[in-house]
Amino acid sequence: QVLYQDCRMVPVTAPYVAGFLAFREVPVLVEAVQRLQQEEPQLQPQVLLVDGNGLLHPREFGIACHLGVLTDLPCIGVAKNLLHVDGLVRDELHKEQVRSLQRSGEAFPLTGTSGKVLGMVSS
Repeated sequence: QVLYQDCRMVPVTAPYVAGFLAFREVPVLVEAVQRLQQEEPQLQPQVLLVDGNGLLHPREFGIACHLGVLTDLPCIGVAKNLLHVDGLVRDELHKEQVRSLQRSGEAFPLTGTSGKVLGMVSS
């Protein structure tokens, strides 16, 4: 059941620069969260899922982190591609781990060479 929906065409003034997506897209996302809070205050989100990375970022602070700080809401980055940071690579071992996920909800951590868990891969 859809409780709230917001769709807008917005001008994007900042150019795309790899690693700096938040400076291009977060202002629009913050405005969307603010509209939700103003129009439907009873629908306070418990978590925001963001199309992009969070800790799994060259500076360990991707668009999901940026949005979370500005909205004071928990955010999870849901990225489509694996960034090659902290020793993470999309090699045969990684591909085999992804193929080994059998059931919905199975996951494995993305642990960098530093030992930090930077994200999760799930089926």
